[in-house]
Amino acid sequence: MTAPLPTFPEFYRAVNGRDPFPWQSRLANRLSTAGTWPEEIGVPTGMGKTACLEIAVWWLASQADRVPEERTAPTRIWWVVNRRLLVDSTAEQARALAEKLVASQRSSGLEGNGKPDSDALALVAERLCPLSAGRGEPPLKVISLRGGLASRTPTDPSCPTVILCTLPMYGSRLLFRGYGSSLRAVDAAMAGTDSLVLLDEAHLARHLRSLVVALGECMTGAQPLLNNQRSTATVVTLTATGDPDPASSRSRFDLDDDDKRHGVIQKRLDATKRLELIEAEGDIARHLAEGTIRLMEEADRPASFLVFANTPRTAREVFNRVKKETRKKAPEPDLQLLTGLTREREAERIRKHILDREQGMAATRSATTPRERHLVVVATQTLEVGADLDAEYLITEACGVRALTQRLGRLNRLGNHNHARALYIHVPPERRHGGKWPVYDKEPEDVLQRLKDAQKQADEDQTVNLSPRRVAEVLGPPGDDPGRAPEVLPGILWEWVKTTTPPEGEAPVEPYFSGIASPQYTVSVIWRVHVPEPGRRLWPRAKDREAVDIARHEFQAVLTDDEPIHRLGSDGVTVETIGKADLRSGDRVVLPTDRGLLDEFGWNTDAPGPVMDISLAGQGLPLDPTAIKRLCAIDLTSEIKKALGTEDDETDELDEAEQDQAIITILEVIRAVETPQGWDPTEWSNFTDSLEPSVVESRREVPRLRVRSPQPEGDTPIDDFDENSLVESVSASNRELATLAGHGQAVGGQSQMVAERVGLPMGLCKVVERAARLHDMGKADRRFQLWLDPEDKNGVAMAKSDEPRRKWETMRVQSGWPRGGRHEDLSARLVLAWLQQQPDWGTPIERDLLVHLVISHHGKGRPLVPPAADGTGEHVRGVIDGVAVEASADLARIDWEQPARFRRLNDHFGPWGLALLEAIVIRSDHAVSASMSGVRTSWK
Repeated sequence: MTAPLPTFPEFYRAVNGRDPFPWQSRLANRLSTAGTWPEEIGVPTGMGKTACLEIAVWWLASQADRVPEERTAPTRIWWVVNRRLLVDSTAEQARALAEKLVASQRSSGLEGNGKPDSDALALVAERLCPLSAGRGEPPLKVISLRGGLASRTPTDPSCPTVILCTLPMYGSRLLFRGYGSSLRAVDAAMAGTDSLVLLDEAHLARHLRSLVVALGECMTGAQPLLNNQRSTATVVTLTATGDPDPASSRSRFDLDDDDKRHGVIQKRLDATKRLELIEAEGDIARHLAEGTIRLMEEADRPASFLVFANTPRTAREVFNRVKKETRKKAPEPDLQLLTGLTREREAERIRKHILDREQGMAATRSATTPRERHLVVVATQTLEVGADLDAEYLITEACGVRALTQRLGRLNRLGNHNHARALYIHVPPERRHGGKWPVYDKEPEDVLQRLKDAQKQADEDQTVNLSPRRVAEVLGPPGDDPGRAPEVLPGILWEWVKTTTPPEGEAPVEPYFSGIASPQYTVSVIWRVHVPEPGRRLWPRAKDREAVDIARHEFQAVLTDDEPIHRLGSDGVTVETIGKADLRSGDRVVLPTDRGLLDEFGWNTDAPGPVMDISLAGQGLPLDPTAIKRLCAIDLTSEIKKALGTEDDETDELDEAEQDQAIITILEVIRAVETPQGWDPTEWSNFTDSLEPSVVESRREVPRLRVRSPQPEGDTPIDDFDENSLVESVSASNRELATLAGHGQAVGGQSQMVAERVGLPMGLCKVVERAARLHDMGKADRRFQLWLDPEDKNGVAMAKSDEPRRKWETMRVQSGWPRGGRHEDLSARLVLAWLQQQPDWGTPIERDLLVHLVISHHGKGRPLVPPAADGTGEHVRGVIDGVAVEASADLARIDWEQPARFRRLNDHFGPWGLALLEAIVIRSDHAVSASMSGVRTSWK
């Protein structure tokens, strides 16, 4: 029996501790009756539009009692912004919502605990949980894709999830070229099906909206897997700028009279924002710094100042100028710099300053709390949206209507600072820009004229009041032109869909969602003390929190012509070396820490280094002389060679005691060194004390000393060496799950459950289950079984092995399994052999789908599986539904029917429909496999 549904106001109060605004309740009511979102929500900044997340979650819960085929509320909610946000109030709100839902389950049983708020949360949680096929999964998952290294994906397609990311992160995933993704088809399915896309203040929204329509026109003959509302993505624009376009046919949702009479909304709409217009010539950074210092001197008490620059370079120059001019002030102001070119570690420190309840500028800070000193935050557009800030003074460079409206939204946000003031500094663009402003083209000229016109009706002080109620009237509609986007043709889409072997010279995806005029070509950069040689693998695995996304041309500009670039390959792990001319958008680059280019406030081309390697804490210490020298500025070459048993002199081989002593010496020296630059002394002490005195070695990775309790390294990438066949341990408790038959049954059952919860037709659910059950049959190959279990300790065919990872390559060579051989290729051959004996089984498309889901469960077969050097005359054998089958085990053979099969399936289900079917099998396989390594997954 489905739990009863609380009203939206009851749910909202339970989450936020206050009643919703009228517009929020009205939008929730519209969804529950009409069942569709408006295409545009025009709510001014500061009026709670992040509640759209809560509305979407409540709407999803409201349909939990429907059969999946009839549910119209999307399972995934994407919150998409135009650029990376370092102060992301929406992400915090989403995480808080998810945590409260989990907490409500613990504190309130089915019969309730007598508290209406707790009951409302518990009831929504109870309704959300059955939507997911995962066992013991939380009611709602929240994923932040911070940069180009992000690789996290919802546990399975049935799991209710909120995903927060940038437009390039979403757009690249939608077009099968996900930045940082090693699961491109899976990520495309997550972006392109069963998704609500809330696009927050992105002026390029029309490109994405048009793109979604155009993609649908490229597959007019495709059969939708789900109902019409959930088979594709629904794009909704959230905007605080511009008036409704009378010529547009889009549906728009605005504040109504009830909203404007609401006490809190009325106060925010009329919040004082008096703006002084300054026209100047010359260096904009100098004028912004002088304006900031002037307002600081005029303030009668310590206050908060927010300075907006249009580029990171200008922001850095303003920061340096203000710092220099105020160095001798008493007390010296708290000066912070925040751009989008900052790692999560540095951004977290800056956020603490900005959001501090006593001395920060968070909107939740009491206006009556006295400050000890001025707080000055110099920022770029990264603070325009998503930041619930409330500054007393604003200084901004000339910009467009949308940007100015958003920047003003951080000034006197709640109407509590009647002394609030703003300076708008207009400096003509440099000649080298051709009379155009970076980012804003010529729109600042229109803004200037409108502000001048408003000045004519202003008071004697010539300031213009730009309260939220008046800002649209004064500034008029935005004049930004996102320009054209190229037309998506079926042939171009077909090339993108080929994720296994992307064709050379394919069309870049960025202009299709960002426009031709302003495509965002970036690379992700991380800093490491150990940079592997080409062909070797990065350890620890790269994570998005250590990355900075840099414009490709800007990164190339700091490189010398002959400087080698180490980037991660398609698997996200293996390093390859290229020249700077070969750098592609979306590349993930590994720089040595002594290369510099980063300081405490982010990307800085003048920073000499060293840069802190933030990947080591929680993982371990690489045993490499160069890495140790970069980390601690000491030479441990001799001790490392002894510890690894690789001394290159003529002496006798080192015994184990000598190696152990070398490790102890390394630890003693490391623990005695002065805290390296960038590390907190306590953090460094905790890290070195946690290092264990034993060497860990893995194939093609740097040897290391591991910490006692290493942090999880995240999703396992699709591997080219079958390392997903390795698990933590095979014991009596999980042995059946490690066998070939047991693993297949478990993945088949999980896949069927996901398919049913998502709402696939029953016939397809059965095909998915069968494919998942048979996906690993090729592992029955004699050589593969020798690889997994060389001594036949288990006596049955196995799917998993608990042999040490460091032995994996040696075991492969000894087994005779060819390097790069794909077991799923053999699995598909056995399925084809079974189909040949079962001519009446399934429709032609179901027969194609069965083979494809088996052959693609590691991301290959789109459209080909790469061959391996083999030539064996052996056969692989198995039994399917009581029928004995066999096929050639020669992995040098290519299934030339697969490209045509792949094309037929794309034409029938559409690229995203087929990707969704693949995603169900792939993620179910991952869940079952990970559960054997002690990882909590959707299966266990």
